[in-house]
Amino acid sequence: MRRIVIIGNRGAGSFSQQQFAAAFEQLESAGVAVQSCFCSDFAEMTEKANELSRLTDSPIVVAAGGDGTINAVLNGLAGNRATCAILPMGTANVMALELGITTAGQAATRILNGIPHPFTAGLLKNGTRSSRFFLMAGAGLDGHIVRAVSLTEKQRFGKGAYLLSALRSLVSWDSGELQVTTETETFSCGTLIVCNASRYGGSFSLAPPATIFSSSFELIAIKGCSRSTSLRAIAGAALGRSGSEVLYRTTATSIKIAGIKPVQADGDDWGDAPVEILAEPEYAHIII
Repeated sequence: MRRIVIIGNRGAGSFSQQQFAAAFEQLESAGVAVQSCFCSDFAEMTEKANELSRLTDSPIVVAAGGDGTINAVLNGLAGNRATCAILPMGTANVMALELGITTAGQAATRILNGIPHPFTAGLLKNGTRSSRFFLMAGAGLDGHIVRAVSLTEKQRFGKGAYLLSALRSLVSWDSGELQVTTETETFSCGTLIVCNASRYGGSFSLAPPATIFSSSFELIAIKGCSRSTSLRAIAGAALGRSGSEVLYRTTATSIKIAGIKPVQADGDDWGDAPVEILAEPEYAHIII
């Protein structure tokens, strides 16, 4: 088996040195050459992953942390068709849930015995700026909520901080409209969520058909721009209703979003629309 380099984030939400060491030992005990590299920020993680993926022997690159860590590491693999894996140690661990991984020990077993599969990334572009998301991107209310989250509240309340931010976003309402153009249609909405995975913010399944192994995205749009329409859409989604009267669902591989609203990518503030989103099938391979 190829050697493994683990890029770790000690600041991840549920990082445990004990669990990390146990997973590391499990890999080493199987006779695999393993190295670890702890980085201080996401930019360093991306740079390190890029450096590793360009090596002649191209080791398996493992992201040990939460979804932010995974996003940073996978962004570093762009253009290299590298093989990667994850050790879930974050707060929500959405990517791990998508792959059916619940513990670091289980992840280590998958790395040793699993099969690499090609997966799709989402490329976000605005002018000369670009980066990738792997779970979801959202513009509108979704972006407002992520942008308004306080770091202090995240540290104190965990995922509850997003609820507080949602309440603030509902009070100072943005009634602006987005114009969305895909390869097959054009429509307007107040909020658009582009799903590359079925889950949203944890175990909640927002777009059941979505998967990182599909070559297209599932799009969910809140049809209107009013506060009441958005509240109905959120309530309907939370209760598992189709919400056909306020939600519009479609699929696409190429999306242009016009209008000035905040954009989030994999749960982090990305910037503002207008933005273009493109599916990148076979971006890299992930062990499952």
